[in-house]
Amino acid sequence: MEERRPFRRKQFLINKAFQIKYTVIIAVIGIVIAVLWGTLFYKASKENSQQMLMLVQVDPNLSSMTDIIKEKLASEDNKIMLYLVAFVIAIFLSLVIWGILITHRIAGPIFIISRYVDSITDGKIPETRPLRKKDELKEFFEKFNKMLESLKERENVDLVVINDTLKTLEGIKESIPQDKRADIEREIGELNKLIERKKAFIS
Repeated sequence: MEERRPFRRKQFLINKAFQIKYTVIIAVIGIVIAVLWGTLFYKASKENSQQMLMLVQVDPNLSSMTDIIKEKLASEDNKIMLYLVAFVIAIFLSLVIWGILITHRIAGPIFIISRYVDSITDGKIPETRPLRKKDELKEFFEKFNKMLESLKERENVDLVVINDTLKTLEGIKESIPQDKRADIEREIGELNKLIERKKAFIS
């Protein structure tokens, strides 16, 4: 029977401070624009209702229906107001969701790079992995990965040079008197420690 992979819940808020900050900025700008547009639209609708009511009042044939028409126009204006409020709320929710999704695609790569930096600080070059298909900062991430690969290559070159130096010192040690080997043995010990550190760094 095929083993099922464990279900992993997708975490959209990777860097809460960063994502919430810019999501709020996006949502506020969108809300301000929507409210301004809605206010102008409602004002124009209200003016049209008032003009229509004035025409009804001056028309002898319709003057008796002034109250009915006034109520009808007020009802329509209220409907428009409700639609505009619903529209603003929908815009706000859409921008919040969109903002979280967009910032998630930026926060993900930043989070991975920060983990890489922590690993290097702890004395180990991390194993890199590709970004997700929809993540942003791909070009920067690729350059960062190339930097890590270049760093690993330089460390390998250093290891070769240090090993060659170590072999040379080992050869020299055998050719000098026993009582004069202390300095060389100390240098050999330091080089062995350096080799171990570099191996741990790139392993």
